[in-house]
Amino acid sequence: MTIRRDAQSTDGGTTLMSSARLDALREVANIGAGHAATALSTLTGTRIMISVPMVNVVPPGDFVPEIAPDVEIVAVQMTMSGDISGQTVFLLATPAGLRLAERMLRRKRGTSQSLGQLEQSALKEAGNILAGAYLTALSEFLRMALMLSPPSLATGDPANALRTLGDHAPRADSPILCVETEFFLEEPVESLHGFFLLVPDQSAFDAIFRAVRVD
Repeated sequence: MTIRRDAQSTDGGTTLMSSARLDALREVANIGAGHAATALSTLTGTRIMISVPMVNVVPPGDFVPEIAPDVEIVAVQMTMSGDISGQTVFLLATPAGLRLAERMLRRKRGTSQSLGQLEQSALKEAGNILAGAYLTALSEFLRMALMLSPPSLATGDPANALRTLGDHAPRADSPILCVETEFFLEEPVESLHGFFLLVPDQSAFDAIFRAVRVD
């Protein structure tokens, strides 16, 4: 289940992309969030709602808004292939990652003190579900075949955790799509803040908008 909020773009987003294109991406993100919320709720046995409060299109070097360079994060990364290619990344601050892992493992809040193997496996599955839901929505919307590799997980400060994106970091004419994602969980009630990044190869955005005929 999603909570719909008015999505906004940063100044970088509005200069890099028209409002019609942002609206198209926004709609895909909200559909994907709905699918992901349903899957996570079923898996965890608790109600989870996901909002997409903001969709940004930002240049490399500034694609992790609201996460300071010295904050430790966990990043679940997958390679995207098919009609368009690149990478997807689900990232959130480590404390939020621990809380989400506890839900995935059906543990009481505060029982996971570190990202052990079970917690990492749970977060990989959460990232896989989220990326799969977004990519399925995008695939159906575009009528394109899109596939994901098995997830890998990295931790540390943003620069180190995301260093494997170097080969895919696009130039200014091929921006990164950042979907701000907020999880609302019940029993007990809490909210977790994270981001989903679509890091496309240079031609991917052009292919997307040719497919939907959006200028």
